[in-house]
Amino acid sequence: MDESGAMLSGRVTYEMMESYWPAVARGDAEAPPAMREWAVKLEAKPKYVVSSARTDFRWAKSHHIAGGLRTGGQKLQAVTPAGVPPRRAPPATTHGRRTARQRCRVPHTPLPWHMPSLRLCSRPSLVFATEKGWPQKIDPVPLALYSDALQPFRLAAQGKSAGRQPPDTLRARIDTYFDPLPFWYAPLEEDATDLAAYPLNAITQRPMAMYHSWDSQNAWLRQIHSHNYLQVNPLTAQAAGIADGGWCWVESQWGKVRCMLRCSEAVEPGTVWTWNAIGKADGAWQLAPGADEARKGFLLNHLITDELPFEGNASKIISNSDPVTGQAGWYDVRVRIRPAAPEEAEETFPQIATVPSVPGVLGKAARVLSYFAGRKS
Repeated sequence: MDESGAMLSGRVTYEMMESYWPAVARGDAEAPPAMREWAVKLEAKPKYVVSSARTDFRWAKSHHIAGGLRTGGQKLQAVTPAGVPPRRAPPATTHGRRTARQRCRVPHTPLPWHMPSLRLCSRPSLVFATEKGWPQKIDPVPLALYSDALQPFRLAAQGKSAGRQPPDTLRARIDTYFDPLPFWYAPLEEDATDLAAYPLNAITQRPMAMYHSWDSQNAWLRQIHSHNYLQVNPLTAQAAGIADGGWCWVESQWGKVRCMLRCSEAVEPGTVWTWNAIGKADGAWQLAPGADEARKGFLLNHLITDELPFEGNASKIISNSDPVTGQAGWYDVRVRIRPAAPEEAEETFPQIATVPSVPGVLGKAARVLSYFAGRKS
């Protein structure tokens, strides 16, 4: 957005944006500060619309493109030096410049600029993809936006259908979230969280090489990632007074962990993330006492609650999970970070009591956990 000189869209996309973002920019619609900042940028950006059905556009700095996408778009591209998205942006960060310098880019086939972003049903895009051998034939890929499976639940909650009915305490919840059409809503945990006190979103993902215990005892892989760090944007770490590689506390309203921090420009300032499932209890999986997984590895599980207050009532609880799928709210927790004191132990917190060895397998893992290049242990 910041690097482009203008925006190019079709009428339908434009009208979707026109119905919401101007109100956010004016302050007429409630929105978080980040969304309001984005709305103000949209307001100031020249907007060009390709349409045969409409020619007047009232949103600030909006212009009609006549003559079709290809002809009008080429003229627009010629008079907009900064470019019109979608386009390939140059690597703007230190990480990006370093990646480009080391030629660590995945080979790709660039799409012609005029192809629309909705490539699943755009014939030029489908023809292009078929010529490259990606799909086998030129057929649009339908997306089912309306869910017939959810609507019966919603109708029951509204009292509009016979048969089995939900409990009265859950009718409003089902009516709200079992919408057959997709919509966005804030994580449910935010209703029970002081967002100013816990300003950061904490997320996790699995390392590419392992999942929980799978491959976690591979000797080669343990040399690469025997423990994890909290990945934090340099600006966020600097504001918190935490050095790259330093120890810090990560706190939610539900718990806290102590861990090591790594600065990464791949993480946005409002988010922290880590690999999960690397941290293990001391002695688990026949790892040697004091192994990195136990002393340096950690889990964000200690910061996540299983239950939330229901309808703002602390005496009533409900599962901290998605109302429709039941997926646990692993990505919903909000946290804050602070530096660990110099006198604190340089090990993760909490520390779990050493796990005793399982009878019958003691010592068998040594042949797997030990590897030295050039010889067998």
